[in-house]
Amino acid sequence: MHVPTLTSALLALLATTASATKIISYSGTSCKSGDQVTWTGHSVNCEKLANVRSFEVFNVDSGCSVTYYSDSECSNDATRATAGSCFGYSSGGKVRSWSWDC
Repeated sequence: MHVPTLTSALLALLATTASATKIISYSGTSCKSGDQVTWTGHSVNCEKLANVRSFEVFNVDSGCSVTYYSDSECSNDATRATAGSCFGYSSGGKVRSWSWDC
């Protein structure tokens, strides 16, 4: 029978998916308003962002971190983001890029 094999494969997939980094970005401030985009994955070197003023981190892969920046090249004003909080600039300025480092 293939049922145990299929069940094992599905459970493994769910475990892998559950541990992936998950972030929701917002075009508004305070993670409450504007357009929303859900981001998931394991590692992003440097992602340029167009219209993000705040974001909420839900999960971060073990051994990984999320850092956001005020410029589009992942170099200025590096700030580490942790799971369970809303992040952005108090001035309401845009988050121009981020990296997910593993």
